[in-house]
Amino acid sequence: MATAEPPRAAIETAWHVLGVVQGSVVRLEDGATRVAAAQVAGFIALWTQMSSFENGPPRVLAWIAWGILLGAVISLAPVITPRRLGRFWSSIVRSAGDAVAPATELAVVEDLIETLANQYGRLFRHLRVSIRLSVAGVLIAAIAFIVEKAFYAP
Repeated sequence: MATAEPPRAAIETAWHVLGVVQGSVVRLEDGATRVAAAQVAGFIALWTQMSSFENGPPRVLAWIAWGILLGAVISLAPVITPRRLGRFWSSIVRSAGDAVAPATELAVVEDLIETLANQYGRLFRHLRVSIRLSVAGVLIAAIAFIVEKAFYAP
């Protein structure tokens, strides 16, 4: 029994879904890049101020915050340093309808959608962890500052 070819409308819809998913990945990659830049700036800012913290708990807390901020940057690095998949997939030339069987074209598009969706999920998880680490690092740095001003003020 021969299988029916998917209708052209289904293939066109799949291409549109691929475009939406690709756009989502690109936006998330851009957002992750901006977050990483802010994290690096905060990491460097705290690093330059390490010597200004008093010895004892303020300095220990500042070093802990610095380490957590370093962890935040490192946790985001794997998803922003390799080639950017969203832009890579946008460079794929859409196949001509007659050159490939409709079922094959639909299977390829579905595979691309799945690959990009997996990349989106990976990016989102890394971004969420990185932001949480950044918030924790900033809070600990703020506590270090408060402890220094409350207990070590001249």
